[in-house]
Amino acid sequence: MSKLKKNANKKIGAPGNEKSNLLVEKFPVDLGIFEPLARELQREAARVWNTVCSVHRTLYIRNHVWLNEAGMDDFVKGKFDLLHSQSVQAVVSTYYEAWERTRELREKGHTDWRYPYRKKYFFTVTWKRSAIKHRGTYLRLSNKRGVKSLELELPEHLKGAVIHQVQLVWHRNGYWLHVTVEKPALPEVQGDVYAAADPGEVHALALTDGEEALVISGRLLRSLARLRNKELRKFQRAISRTKKGSRRRKKLLAAKYKFLNWIERQMEHILHAISAIVVRWCEKRKVKKLFYGDPSGVREKDCGRKYNQRMSQWPFGWLRKLVEYKLKLRGIAVEKKEEHGTSGTCPKCAGYTKQSGRVYKCGNKDCGFTGVHRDVVGASGILDVNLNGEFTKDRKLPGEVIYVRPVLRKVKQRRKKHKTAA
Repeated sequence: MSKLKKNANKKIGAPGNEKSNLLVEKFPVDLGIFEPLARELQREAARVWNTVCSVHRTLYIRNHVWLNEAGMDDFVKGKFDLLHSQSVQAVVSTYYEAWERTRELREKGHTDWRYPYRKKYFFTVTWKRSAIKHRGTYLRLSNKRGVKSLELELPEHLKGAVIHQVQLVWHRNGYWLHVTVEKPALPEVQGDVYAAADPGEVHALALTDGEEALVISGRLLRSLARLRNKELRKFQRAISRTKKGSRRRKKLLAAKYKFLNWIERQMEHILHAISAIVVRWCEKRKVKKLFYGDPSGVREKDCGRKYNQRMSQWPFGWLRKLVEYKLKLRGIAVEKKEEHGTSGTCPKCAGYTKQSGRVYKCGNKDCGFTGVHRDVVGASGILDVNLNGEFTKDRKLPGEVIYVRPVLRKVKQRRKKHKTAA
């Protein structure tokens, strides 16, 4: 991932002293006659990566000196026959970003992280602004002088967009374009309300600002995950009975990747729908900061094969990233917080009881509090701890709880019009 794509939601100055955002549009692309050229460009990008990795490590082993990025740019300059000079520099930049990130993690004690070392056979190709020509929906990506350019058709909604960077990515069984475009900045929310979010597997998120609560169902995500597991089991069984390189095996693999692409787009659509609901809820209530519960410790528990599979496939991190970047564009801060004990701590007596059902039940005989959704209690607990520093007794719970179930939106496919010869 390049620096530009990494900071895709960074605000920049635009003409007229207006602020703009750099956002990444991702979509599959049919290269047609340009597919062989794209494959060669990705091979060339892999050769750049392998050269940088080899030279960087060899110089340190022999001379105990790490060559910096500027020195590496000078070393690889003019040594490759297909890629644009800016595309070569993008590969070098990507390598050094990975190297620096690994060094920071190892200094923090994560010694299991390794510096880049693996040989690549294909690598993502990046074009910067100097190599991009964009007119309407026509996109031309230049390569080294004397090498044919890639010419592509963009979606209609990118017509007239200001493009800063384009990346050609291979995803499963097809090419995708990651286009970094400049868009007008969204108006920031001016508020002073604090809210909390409690993520869950059955209910994707429970939100509260102390007065109202919103519970967003995650059952559709669970059903899609179960469907994926069942279909993958069928595919893997059929593939295991075929010979390597056979026509039957190739057909099954193509069908498998087609299904995986479809199910991934379905799950991504649901996660975007959930994050959009969160954004609208926060905008309506003028939320200043959202305390977001971190359930990562749940995955460390060993509670059986089926439970462990569900936890490992729970996309809570994916959803949190979507919520974070969408709220950040609107000026709302998101702070990740520990949620240990929040769903089990009674809002009345502040005692802890391990919960097993959807409705909270206090185990203290002298208290006996019940009747509230336990995820709402959890979100209320996260808000209480972060505002007051501890769980308080007789804390006020939301007076109204709204339940929302996100749905898949069906998109009608347009039929392509074929030109007939006169």
